[in-house]
Amino acid sequence: MLDKEQYIGAAALFLIAITGWLFVALYPQSDSSFPEIEINRRDSLYAMQSVHRRDSLRALRDARWQSYKDSCYRVDSRRFALWAAERRQRYDSARLADSLWRDSVGWRYAQHIKKDTILDLNHCDTTELQYIRGIGSYKARRIMRYGQELGGYYSPNQLTDEALSDLHLDSLLHYFTADSTEVQCIDVNSSSADRLYRHPYLRYAQAKAIYNYRRKCVRLDSINQLENLQELEKSDINRIKFYLCFDN
Repeated sequence: MLDKEQYIGAAALFLIAITGWLFVALYPQSDSSFPEIEINRRDSLYAMQSVHRRDSLRALRDARWQSYKDSCYRVDSRRFALWAAERRQRYDSARLADSLWRDSVGWRYAQHIKKDTILDLNHCDTTELQYIRGIGSYKARRIMRYGQELGGYYSPNQLTDEALSDLHLDSLLHYFTADSTEVQCIDVNSSSADRLYRHPYLRYAQAKAIYNYRRKCVRLDSINQLENLQELEKSDINRIKFYLCFDN
């Protein structure tokens, strides 16, 4: 016969067995194998992650390479700009020195020397001016620039003006001619004081006096009326008369 404690132990084991059987019977066990759709989804996710990682690394590499090329380009551009500026400065200095030397010694290539050359100052250019022995590119540019400021030459003697006195062209005047009808005139009756002052032959006080006198008289008809102005001397009127007109 079993005693009381043995009965209790047997009952406990029976309850445990029953509980285990009920758990296995009532709670379904999941299948250890994934369905095919789940496997495909997982593989697709891994593939997408791999592609994203590869594209990110490629974009990062390209960005770093482009940044490196840009930095190299900026450095090379800066170096090239400095080299070009230095080379241009050396070239300009050498060209100016060569031009001044040619002007000083009157040297020209044999095919450019023309002893009987006569040039019209209002129709020649810097290349033709250099046909004259003693005129280089520097002097030729100065002569052309002064002619543009004047509005044209009316006489070769204008090459001895104070603005060109440092070029020492006195001995070369017989190579030139000029037509006074080719100059560009300034209409006194419609020009401002600033427009008159831009001419090399007029100081600001003279330009202002002409402008005020024209406003006072309403209209000027000839250069002789300017003789009444104290600011203009006879010599001033003789030189400026070719550049003033009274049409309007």
